[in-house]
Amino acid sequence: MLRLPIAAVLVLVAQLACAQNTAEPERVAGTVSLVEGDVRFLDAKLQARRPKQGDAIYEGEGVVTGADGEVHLDMQDGGYIGVRPGTRLNIVNFKAEGGQDDSFVLSLLEGSFRAVSGWITRSSGRRAEVQTHTVTIGIRGTDYEPLVIPEGSKAGEAGTYNRVNIGETEMRTAQGSVVVRPNQAGFVPHRGAGAPKLLDRIPPVFRPTHNEKRFEGLHLRIHQNLEQKRQQRIQQIEQHRRAKAAPAKATRFQEAQQRERQREAQKSALRAQKNVEERRRLQQEHERAAKKGAPEERRKHRAEKRE
Repeated sequence: MLRLPIAAVLVLVAQLACAQNTAEPERVAGTVSLVEGDVRFLDAKLQARRPKQGDAIYEGEGVVTGADGEVHLDMQDGGYIGVRPGTRLNIVNFKAEGGQDDSFVLSLLEGSFRAVSGWITRSSGRRAEVQTHTVTIGIRGTDYEPLVIPEGSKAGEAGTYNRVNIGETEMRTAQGSVVVRPNQAGFVPHRGAGAPKLLDRIPPVFRPTHNEKRFEGLHLRIHQNLEQKRQQRIQQIEQHRRAKAAPAKATRFQEAQQRERQREAQKSALRAQKNVEERRRLQQEHERAAKKGAPEERRKHRAEKRE
């Protein structure tokens, strides 16, 4: 395939990530299970990093692999993705919280990956798509391999290929659609507007890597425990929400206590002021009474002297 300089590739993936990512920040899409060779993750701030095993990749981030690069990802919905060498992939959207609104959208600009889908594709109400320059691929609980050959490549005719190993996918354009089933491959050319078509055989453009054995029996292993993983994810999300809400609840309680203390302080100040005013009033009355009674006492005293 035609290879762009790594810097140019990073810029292209960054532009796509910024244009398409409207999701919440820092939502984990998956974690690195295997990484070999030249692999970069690119975040929404255009910062590239070299991932290592166990690192997270987030919704909205891009993946770029060099000619010797390969990275495999354990996805949050229990699925698995192996990104092959010479690939540019963007995780446009990936929400896996166990609910009916879970969804993912992957954008493949060049190269290929192999994936076993998780629980997101088990319900027709959930959106699960791979988008390329020419076609949208709807995923229906499957082991599948999309591949994009760019213009000018010697690898084969430019366009989007899609191979299915287990399950099925649907390739859609404005001109039509086709369902791709096991041991089939579909194709949409890069140039010209046309409906997807099934190929009469699996083309040689699909080249497995030396890590392909990781996919042997993987679909069965994943789907045996998928519902358990979904329930665990639901519990994890609920615990996270409770933990996140706890500080806010504590803050509201503290604020309420502070307001109550302020009200009590105001009441105490008012009572103290009323006490001062009452004492002042009594003192004034006493002084007035004393002044009024003084002449009467003097007259009484003079009368006693005359007697």
